Amino acid sequence: MRTQQKHLFALAVMGAMMIRGNAAGNQENLPPVRGFQEVGKAQVELSSGFWGPRIKTTHDVTIPHALDELEKDGHVTNFDRAAGHLDVPLKGHHAFDSDLYKTLEGALNSLEQFNDPALKKRVDGIIDRILAAQQKDGFLITWFIVNGLDKRWEDLRLEHQMYNAGHFFEMAVEHQHLTAEPKVIDSAKRFADHIDETFGPNKRYDVDGHQEVELALVRLYRSTGERRYLDLAKFFLDERGYAHGTERKPFDPRTQVLPKAPEGKLTPEQKREFWHARLRLRNGRMQDHKPVVDQHEAVGHAVRAGYMYSAMADILRFTDAPGYENALDHLWNDVVGRKMYITGGLGSGQYDDEGFGDAYLLPNESAYNESCAAIAHVFWQHRMNLLKGQSKYTDMMELALYNGVLSGISISGDHFFYQNPLASANGGPRDSWIGLSCCPTNLARILPQIGGLVYAQSKKQVLVNLYASGTAKLQMDDGSTLNLTQQTEYPWDGKVRLTVDPPQATDFSLNLRLPGWALGRPVPSDLYRPSDAKVSPVLLTVNGKQTDATPGDDGYVHLQRSWKRGDVVELDLPMPIRRILANEKVEADRGKVALMRGPIVYCMEAADQPDVNLTRLILPRAAEMKAKHRNDLLGGVTVLEGEALDEGGKPVKVTAIPYYAWQNRSKGAMTVWIPEKS
Repeated sequence: MRTQQKHLFALAVMGAMMIRGNAAGNQENLPPVRGFQEVGKAQVELSSGFWGPRIKTTHDVTIPHALDELEKDGHVTNFDRAAGHLDVPLKGHHAFDSDLYKTLEGALNSLEQFNDPALKKRVDGIIDRILAAQQKDGFLITWFIVNGLDKRWEDLRLEHQMYNAGHFFEMAVEHQHLTAEPKVIDSAKRFADHIDETFGPNKRYDVDGHQEVELALVRLYRSTGERRYLDLAKFFLDERGYAHGTERKPFDPRTQVLPKAPEGKLTPEQKREFWHARLRLRNGRMQDHKPVVDQHEAVGHAVRAGYMYSAMADILRFTDAPGYENALDHLWNDVVGRKMYITGGLGSGQYDDEGFGDAYLLPNESAYNESCAAIAHVFWQHRMNLLKGQSKYTDMMELALYNGVLSGISISGDHFFYQNPLASANGGPRDSWIGLSCCPTNLARILPQIGGLVYAQSKKQVLVNLYASGTAKLQMDDGSTLNLTQQTEYPWDGKVRLTVDPPQATDFSLNLRLPGWALGRPVPSDLYRPSDAKVSPVLLTVNGKQTDATPGDDGYVHLQRSWKRGDVVELDLPMPIRRILANEKVEADRGKVALMRGPIVYCMEAADQPDVNLTRLILPRAAEMKAKHRNDLLGGVTVLEGEALDEGGKPVKVTAIPYYAWQNRSKGAMTVWIPEKS
């Protein structure tokens, strides 16, 4: 009874807050019952600094390019075929629809920031063609509409039904945010209702092989207020690790029959069937090997895992979920403490998939580090910060964003990496498009979302999570609008000027994140550490008066005061060049160092030292590296210059560039980790 009363009270609070959220233009609408509220991207304008040009390039180049390629590959005509408007062969695979949804989501995100009638018309036209294919019962996946609706919910582990649905729901939510028109969100509700009628308690007990629908259903709940979508999201999470069927019952892994490879020479069909049989095994690859509350080690496909962990954090913010927090804490410690690359990338490729390997096994040249996994990592860490309000989560979000995510897309915005190794003997050209286009389309949707990662808020508190030049408008508890303006060259310079403009004097705590890298902690674990633990003081002033910059236990400096129009906060984060050492258990990095400055991980690339064998380069311990900003290079970057030793022990001049910028010039070798000797 007490739990029910608590839940009813929470719903009443949420209903009251919903009005305030809508008035503020908050992009998710229903606020959480725990943790912090997002400050949506529509409330934050990043038109200059580091992110402004990248967001503009995404709008001008990446999104049109992605739509062109998707149309060329048949993603759009598939819907015409499914609607009966075009008699052409169906193109692609089971998950083909999802890539179009992701790009449209990115376009809708971008249209919130740019007035572009031509792009809006193009998006509207494609969406109309999508909706025309929807079935009367709400189902909308072209593969099954064309190939047989009787098989629509078969083989969930391999055929990505819920994955398609989830990305459709996320696109629909963004369409509602942009237009306030009901047609797309209503279509998403019809599809979600069809799923809800099929799956759930006393219906069918089963889960998809590729998580995504869980976090999408939370977003659909927040956008519509329909509680059944939140309950369905939790159902799909809670069903993992059980024996699926007509009831929830324990799963016994001993009942699995291991597939045996056929003898002799195999036909392509036999090879495919044997591979599929292996994929159907519940061995952790799809995080369905045990209940989510019992999953304490990160295993399996890193993208699927990141989406699942994101949904678990969301569920914790919106409803009771016993055991979720304990599981998330264990999983987070496992990833950040034992299974993450220095770039924030995830997935060692040890088990011939895009997944986690054994603890501390982090090879560099064979690293998988799928771009989608870095994006999922950003989503997860962002949600953990919203849940708990601790800066360590944003530290990891920032690390993955600047290094793991940005490395996946060229500076020009139209070439991509699917995998992101930390060393390459010969380099490899970025692809202008990737047939399995999950990564290019995912990159097209995350970059316009960056503004929504900068701030968060709760009652009488504003978190400043990322330092980025731009403006923001936040709605305070009394309904007034707080304007915040950041001026900074971050991540190249640690100086940040933050102007606070409330309409009248207002009491609240402005909480500034002190990045772990500024305190000598590149990551909040012992997986990576600086070779020199010396830390320079962080300087902080409010209206020119020096203020204590000691962070609280949450990693933020809490500036509690009555804020007036024109108040100015200035933060100066020293940015020494750090040599980073890996934990001794990481065999691939023993005796080597990586270079970091601020949140940026650096690499050596053959384009800057063409006559040097990078695999034999040695960085003397006493060699000094100096930072130099180059506006003429790679879109404007700070490089590190110094002297190293070639394979013959001869001193050579070397230049290190940000890791994210490698392979934007000529093809050639690259390395992040460099042997060091005294």
